[in-house]
Amino acid sequence: MAEKLLENMITKINQITTSLDGTIAQITQMSTAIQNMSQRFSEETISVNENIRLIVEVLKQFRMKSNENIQEISDDFNAKIKELYDKKSIELITEDEKKAIEMIKQASKAVSNNLYYAQLLNVIQSIREETNRIISSKDQ
Repeated sequence: MAEKLLENMITKINQITTSLDGTIAQITQMSTAIQNMSQRFSEETISVNENIRLIVEVLKQFRMKSNENIQEISDDFNAKIKELYDKKSIELITEDEKKAIEMIKQASKAVSNNLYYAQLLNVIQSIREETNRIISSKDQ
């Protein structure tokens, strides 16, 4: 009877050991998967940061080029006004037209700034969407 009880205990211990070996293997596999996901997440984060840096650099370049173009237009416009002034034909322009010209100048500057901010907002929205996508893929 004692031998049978001992054999039963040994059998149960062997079953528990086998079960624990399986559990340990599963935990090890899960740990490896988590490490792989963490590595991919880090790589994707670095990639997103680099992409953001490149996008910001492109926006800076675009801003400088657009400012140069606007400056050229402004210089041309000022040269023509000076030419008209030198010919005294500017005296024929009414006060309302002078105000309209000034408003056009201000609007041109505002449009340039608004374009820059709109592009920056688009970049921020894209970053936010990409970050949410990465986080949601990590959660899954």
